[in-house]
Amino acid sequence: MEMRELEGGYPLGLFKCNENKTQELIRLLKQLTEKYVPLRNGEIFEPVFLGGDRLTDERVQSAQTAISNADSPKEKLKGFISKIEDFHRLMNFLEAIYKLTYNTESASDKCTMHYYRNLLNNMRNVKGKVKNASRPFKLLYYTILDAICLLLFLDHLKMTETEKVLPENFQHKTKDEKIAWINDICSILIQQWFFEDTTDICQNLREVVFDRDHPVNYWLANLENGRIKCHFCPKSYAYLGSLKSHESKVHNLPAERKSKTVKPKDKDRVQDYIALLFKLVLLHKNLDSAVDMGNGGRSVRSAKYELPVYNKTNKTKYSIGSIHLTALTSGLLPSDQEESLINNRFINLQGGKNNNFALDEFVEMLNRDSKVACSGHQTVESIIAHSKEYPIVIDITKHFDAITEIHQRKGCHHLPSYKEDVLKVMKELQELNVLENKPGRTFKCKALVVDRNP
Repeated sequence: MEMRELEGGYPLGLFKCNENKTQELIRLLKQLTEKYVPLRNGEIFEPVFLGGDRLTDERVQSAQTAISNADSPKEKLKGFISKIEDFHRLMNFLEAIYKLTYNTESASDKCTMHYYRNLLNNMRNVKGKVKNASRPFKLLYYTILDAICLLLFLDHLKMTETEKVLPENFQHKTKDEKIAWINDICSILIQQWFFEDTTDICQNLREVVFDRDHPVNYWLANLENGRIKCHFCPKSYAYLGSLKSHESKVHNLPAERKSKTVKPKDKDRVQDYIALLFKLVLLHKNLDSAVDMGNGGRSVRSAKYELPVYNKTNKTKYSIGSIHLTALTSGLLPSDQEESLINNRFINLQGGKNNNFALDEFVEMLNRDSKVACSGHQTVESIIAHSKEYPIVIDITKHFDAITEIHQRKGCHHLPSYKEDVLKVMKELQELNVLENKPGRTFKCKALVVDRNP
């Protein structure tokens, strides 16, 4: 497996390195340190960020850990600060949403994702794994999200048709007044349907933190060096469940009573599912639009919301990645490096507003083009040598475009219009009256019986 690096948006070619072998990665990082890390008198003057997917992030950290007993920061490979990038976050977050909301056995259940995948003519390429069809899956989820948002908007205005939504004097309002009118309605809908009128979404956590007598604090009071001691004897356990079982059997401690769960017949599973879809896909849209706008602050804040969803869907590596990114931008780094990490996450190839790519998506594009440049070359040495031709070809293309006065860049992807699909889904949700809570309403597919709170 070869590895590509990127410095300032300029491709550096391919390197002969197997990321799975720590020694090879250490050797590569030492070479890159000499070439690209600012040094003064042979020591690190300023570390640089090294980005990629969560697997690359993990491997770089493992390589640094493996050589942590070296004599100097340079030899410890401290010249690189690994970070997780946004394109792979978007794909993995969409995959986590897919795990919670998509099931191929729900084809006959209206309001479900697989049902709309079959209903809408433009969604036939939504199939297989999310990572192999991320754009079709994203378009399907965004279609349903827009339909839900439109339905909420009409319901708030006590209207059923989309033609007369705007007030009569709307065209005479100033730009700021128009934005304020829309924002006021959006704020109400977000508070009602995203936060569910909750004044403090961290209330349960605060109860644990501030109440010393809380049951959670009783069990964790004896935590030491990653193990929890028994309250009655010297034994200790790595897992809380093992400790509870031990104290119950050996020391006759009464077993905890489980909280009484709400029976399915008391819930509206269809509305719960729609509410869950609304919340999760809105979070994905937030990260996606943050990348488009080049808004690094929104991008890194999104990691806090992604974390519980990754945890719920057993995506442990990306749970760790969310914690790592949040920690780096919450005080672990000096202020100048923190600002650099937040703001230097995107690249704009087209110019203009809202046309940004995540850096790792740009690298994937470069990898694709490098494979084209290297086709026909069989030896490792030849492939590595020709991989460095691609930047020169790009420069020649730019000069040719300038000479021939070709200014418009082509070939960049744009989402197709899906207005008709949005209206079709919205009208069906409206007919099914999903915004009215109807206890006992459920799906035939039991795998989609989920809580509305992610």
